[in-house]
Amino acid sequence: MDKIYTCWKISNWFYRNKMRPIAALGRFVIRVVFSADIPYNLTIGKGTHFPHCALGSLFHPDTVIGNNCHILHGVTCGGRGGHNGLPVIGNNVWIGAHAIILGDVKIGNNAIIGAGAVVLSDVDANAVVAGNPAKFIKWNTECNWGGVIH
Repeated sequence: MDKIYTCWKISNWFYRNKMRPIAALGRFVIRVVFSADIPYNLTIGKGTHFPHCALGSLFHPDTVIGNNCHILHGVTCGGRGGHNGLPVIGNNVWIGAHAIILGDVKIGNNAIIGAGAVVLSDVDANAVVAGNPAKFIKWNTECNWGGVIH
């Protein structure tokens, strides 16, 4: 069981049941113990995995993360000054360490975001992107990676 996902799930339950002070305590525990900012009102799909306990990761509370994603450490997802909208990450997306996803960005299902990539525009389903700014590299032809890239 993923520690971050479990802690977030508990905090999110308190948030949804109108017990925000307890939810905030859960967010505080994640911040102190795991050095990550995973807001209790963030939307995270089932089966999403945070290896390395999302160490150093930061997510805007209105970011949406789909099911069965694999998000490594140091990832930032949030707003972009002067732009409306926040990232929406599809299902089965793999996000490499220290990737940055900013603004009104849609990440398609089965996409792979390379380590250190800076994503400022939409990523098509099954696309592999990397770089600063992120650019298309190739198509992900092995869409059934099951949360682990070999």
